[in-house]
Amino acid sequence: MKHMTRLSLLLFLTALLLTRCGAPQPPIKIGISAWPGVEPAELAARKGFYAQRGVPVAMTRFSVYTDSIEAFRDGKVDIDMQTLDDALRLFDTVRKMHVVLFTDSSYGGDSIVARAGIRSFSLLKALEKVGLKEDDIAIVSIPALRIREAFLAGKIDAGVTWEPYLTNSAKESGGNIITTSRDYPRTIVTTMVVDDGLIARRGDDVQKVVAAYFDAVQFMYDHPDEAQARMADAEGISAAEFASQAQGLRYIDLAGNQRAFGSAHDGELYALGDELAAFLHTRGVTKTKPDITGLLDGDFVNQLK
Repeated sequence: MKHMTRLSLLLFLTALLLTRCGAPQPPIKIGISAWPGVEPAELAARKGFYAQRGVPVAMTRFSVYTDSIEAFRDGKVDIDMQTLDDALRLFDTVRKMHVVLFTDSSYGGDSIVARAGIRSFSLLKALEKVGLKEDDIAIVSIPALRIREAFLAGKIDAGVTWEPYLTNSAKESGGNIITTSRDYPRTIVTTMVVDDGLIARRGDDVQKVVAAYFDAVQFMYDHPDEAQARMADAEGISAAEFASQAQGLRYIDLAGNQRAFGSAHDGELYALGDELAAFLHTRGVTKTKPDITGLLDGDFVNQLK
């Protein structure tokens, strides 16, 4: 009996001590897939910037981009890197989330690759440019890294893909790059999205994650060779290949993020977000027109100097 009393007292004191001192928080899980624009998030982990900021992080890499989105949707990761249009789609499903920063805008890194001989084809917004309707095409869902195989097997005539798969898909399949994001600059923008529950529970840690991300961006500018080598290693390619692929995008640094968000829903990318939201709803991709002001949260970047 005395043994049980002492044990209970010990457990009580231990719980009290942990409460007062603060129990160790579990690592924040960040989902990421291959795209040069989001690799500063990986660089921050490899250089120890998250740890330096005092936040435990676990990077989860996905070989297929959509797997990363699904993991975030299902709560398997707390933070994910996804394009703004994909974030809007997920937000439309009543996913509790916020965009806390913009990583990059595509500038040639995304493209439609067509079988040799097809030189006038497009998709979604680009369809309007060439006078086609969506009824004129059949959309087949294939992961970007499988586009090359689908071409060689004769399963598709054209495919939407991005680096690091874009260059190889066009070269090895003998296809033509017929339109790229350079034709529609600042239309394909990638973001960091965060679960609202995490923001509510650990807002200070989310702030540290955002700060560490921009530490990595600054390191990338200050030490480009080392940064590219580390980010290339994460994707399993050479530094030269990574540098070449990164030419197809424009990184958005802290100052660029602060301009993008603005201070009162008046930043540069609110108009783009609203246009995307309207476009997705008009095309029947989303059930409603997502409220871009409810998705974007510039407080975290605006807290930084």
